Amino acid sequence: MPSFGGRQKGLIDESRLLRNLDKIKRVRELSGAKAVLALKCFSTWAVFDLMRKYLDGTTSSSLFEARLGAEKFGKEVHAYSVAWSENEILAVRPLATKVIFNSLSQLNRFLPDVKGLPVGLRVNPG
Repeated sequence: MPSFGGRQKGLIDESRLLRNLDKIKRVRELSGAKAVLALKCFSTWAVFDLMRKYLDGTTSSSLFEARLGAEKFGKEVHAYSVAWSENEILAVRPLATKVIFNSLSQLNRFLPDVKGLPVGLRVNPG
């Protein structure tokens, strides 16, 4: 079984992960882009300490993922939800460093609740 830092961590191969993180680092350096970890597809806390060195933060698709990013990764938190509720947007506000909305109506409805935060709008060209 692959090891991580001298300890077994299941099926994560440290050398492969580091190769991918080095590629991300290079793209970031060459482009000036930020790289964030999508917690929906990879939320393995055991390697967050390593990944934090290469990534700018996390992106979440729910309040609970935003909380995970804030508490366990500890860098930028880009919060997104297909359908924010009033309670969720208020709860995510102190955790998020950026909020991405799914529609113009969502943006218009909740923009006052996230005043002062950078916001984004997800656009579906279809």
